[in-house]
Amino acid sequence: MLTRALCLLMAALLPIAGAAAALTEADAVRIGREADVTGLRALIGQRNQALIYRAGTSWNFGAVRELAPALETLIVEHYADPVVQRPLLGLLAKSLDRFERYPKYRSRRLFELLYADLKAGRDTQHYAIRIIATDLAVEPELVALLPQLDPAAANELVMFLGARKYAPAVPALLALQARVPHERNTNQMIERVDWALLQIGTPAAVQAVLERLRTLGRSRTQAAGYEVWHILNYASQLPTGSPPAYAELAAALPAELNESAWGGLIQLIANRKETAGLPQLLRAITQSPKADEAVDALLAIGEPADWRAGRAALGAARLAAERTALLQKKLDAALADPARFVTHRDQRDSERLYAAEKRRLAAFKTTDPGRYGAGMRALLERQETRAPSEALMKDYLALGSFLRFTLHRPDDATAAYEAASRVRPQDSFDLAAIAVADVQRFDKRDARKASEQYRRALGSYRAPVQSQDAAFFAGLRRWIEHEIDYLERGRRFAGALGPADMQTAFFWLALGTMHEPIHPPPEPQALARLPASQLQLARAFPAMLELAPREMLPFFEKHDPAGYLTAGILATALAKEPSPYVKAAAEQFFRTRGIRVPFASAGDARYASPEKTWAAFLGAAKKGNAGAMLECFTSGMQAKLEPLLTRMSADELRQMGASFVAFSMQEASGNYREAAIVRQQKDRRMAGIVTFVNDGGSWKIDSM
Repeated sequence: MLTRALCLLMAALLPIAGAAAALTEADAVRIGREADVTGLRALIGQRNQALIYRAGTSWNFGAVRELAPALETLIVEHYADPVVQRPLLGLLAKSLDRFERYPKYRSRRLFELLYADLKAGRDTQHYAIRIIATDLAVEPELVALLPQLDPAAANELVMFLGARKYAPAVPALLALQARVPHERNTNQMIERVDWALLQIGTPAAVQAVLERLRTLGRSRTQAAGYEVWHILNYASQLPTGSPPAYAELAAALPAELNESAWGGLIQLIANRKETAGLPQLLRAITQSPKADEAVDALLAIGEPADWRAGRAALGAARLAAERTALLQKKLDAALADPARFVTHRDQRDSERLYAAEKRRLAAFKTTDPGRYGAGMRALLERQETRAPSEALMKDYLALGSFLRFTLHRPDDATAAYEAASRVRPQDSFDLAAIAVADVQRFDKRDARKASEQYRRALGSYRAPVQSQDAAFFAGLRRWIEHEIDYLERGRRFAGALGPADMQTAFFWLALGTMHEPIHPPPEPQALARLPASQLQLARAFPAMLELAPREMLPFFEKHDPAGYLTAGILATALAKEPSPYVKAAAEQFFRTRGIRVPFASAGDARYASPEKTWAAFLGAAKKGNAGAMLECFTSGMQAKLEPLLTRMSADELRQMGASFVAFSMQEASGNYREAAIVRQQKDRRMAGIVTFVNDGGSWKIDSM
């Protein structure tokens, strides 16, 4: 009772407090981002409708698809208030996903309030959108309203009743459709009823759709033809085997189809693999403008005999000779090796089914995480019968991180990571071993096993001896070796950091796409609560760089105690117009850890500017000194050019240096600069570009 009394007292004082220190737009945005119901109540007390709207537009629902109970209570409490009702109701049904609106409400009282306004005919579409955002059993009441609603509002209810597969709605839906002619078909209400009937799928609903098709077949209007296309399109999206049966559907179709309807029929036959529709595909080749699509569908579900029949049908098609020849070539390619073609076709079909099942399971990721995790594991295990692939490896990595960070099941996560290692492409780097090492290190607190996994990753690694990627691969090895050194000897990273190290850190951030990135970007308080893991550096990027230094540095210390990745991330951030927070945090981190980084040190005076570096390069070439020439390049370019330059004689090096006859810096700023150059070779002049990068305070040539 005391708590309630205090709340009432605070609410009574809000108008007074507001007069002294009115809440601002920034306050409204913060209230929305933090989903602060108490703050929203304060805005309501201030009676500023614009600020209430502002809080609503920035409201952070996170992964939740329902209104918080306190928020729904607030909406009900102020429903009758003309100043705040609209902005508060704007929090409802903001998103549409698979014909359902979110976020949803749960109370019968809010339904009754919405129902009264909808029934009264006031701004019906506005209230119709909101009233269907619920899982309450309200279908009978909404069916009763259909006859009195305008088409725009009725569309919302029709969508809801179809998604709910509410069979008692069929008579009302048919009555609604019957009273609207095509010329007054607002918001495609007629087609929406067709969709709802197919979703409901009862014999009565399906027969109504078939009868509708027969009626449309007796009309010659363009609108009737397009409705036929809509029905075929809706039916093609239903699972294979769903009613109506193909024979019934084909019998109900008009004798003549327009181009869109032909396309819908071909798509239906292909999507649902209706082999009974093969004759219609042959007819489409000869009689429709969709011969290309019909040939593709024939190849997708037919057999060699059907492909030969399709080739014969092309001879009777009214097509340009070039188009006919192209389609014949497609069929001939399949007929040349039918077994190989069918194998590839089955593989593509399997991949499509896999993708569709992933989309279906994704709906449970926030609403039923346990079901999502179990479903994805079963799906991935079925996919393992196929050849190893990078895509399957990525899906296992993502599942592992979901099990670890969302369901807090590190052992199950480890099993998923091990499966990712098992299905990775042959001779590829074992990313999964890094993830397993991370679990052992932070969740299990087992440094020995973590080191073993890091060494396993190194053992899988096959770096090219000489290539443009050599520097990056060197950085990758260096990072793992630093993690092992920290785990086994407690040594934190210190010393010089080069572009290859920064590239390694960027690579780690890119891995976040495979490790359950945090959406929406977390608030600072949420970042502080994340369990320790180097993967958090990627999952929380770039939100962590928005923290104040006193928060940013502890975040990095918690998740990256060795500090190598932290150094690379901060150095990369410094190179790209950093915020004052990043500058301050980086300066403190580099100073206390004894780390020298690009863009932060004075560097070698010989390379203090791009012009000086170029002069040093030409001077070394004039002396025939390959080693001095290589020092003018970044480490990556050194690895690439060393085999070439060291094989050249001193005279050849001098000739190469002398061939550069012009050099002109381009206007630019920052840590990357470009210059235009001209080379003279005999009677020929060639122009090019040289790129310089500030490497540890020295300007080095990064490409030319």
